[in-house]
Amino acid sequence: MRVGVDIDGVLADSLPLWVHELNRYFKRNKQVEEVHLFDLINTFEITPSELMAFLEQRGRFLMSGPCPVKGAVYYLSMIKKYHKIFIVTARKEAYKEETQGWLQRYGVPYDKLLLLGSYNKKEACMRNGLDVMVEDTLEVGLEIITAGIPVILMDAPYNRGNLPDLIYRRYSWFEIYQTLVAEPLRLGGTCFGRSKSINRVIPLADSIKM
Repeated sequence: MRVGVDIDGVLADSLPLWVHELNRYFKRNKQVEEVHLFDLINTFEITPSELMAFLEQRGRFLMSGPCPVKGAVYYLSMIKKYHKIFIVTARKEAYKEETQGWLQRYGVPYDKLLLLGSYNKKEACMRNGLDVMVEDTLEVGLEIITAGIPVILMDAPYNRGNLPDLIYRRYSWFEIYQTLVAEPLRLGGTCFGRSKSINRVIPLADSIKM
């Protein structure tokens, strides 16, 4: 199976670092729970040009500075034993060196890195034949599922609420591993892809909580 995985908010615990740097730069006092990287302009009440100036100064640090999400490297390594891993990120190509360096420094396994420079990931998922996408931004997930590609949504304060069909909330990398590897193995298969099996496997893991 070909598994797409986002970086910020999924592999990298980026939000606390971004909030700290944005608060310091713009002299704000926002809490992590208030902020969504998808909508920084409205959250911090800044203009696009102000955000661009901020990224020119602090962008490279923000791409290389976060710690990994708990369990991400370990469980992704376990998942890669069974599936191909495609890193699909909205980061720009300009940050390729910092992104590759971060992945290498923490030993993140992957087969291909896609730096899109945009939150429009649907086309990239289709072009690369992805069977499932692990994402934290609900708006992105809603677009991806219109192509019939299931989304595993990493739980976060900014994506709470009811989910449509084909989007499945998970609360940890252990649960993601259970969904992509442990449950399919228990049912006698190592790949569920976009076949009828995905509808059978993913709901079974809904009861997992860690």
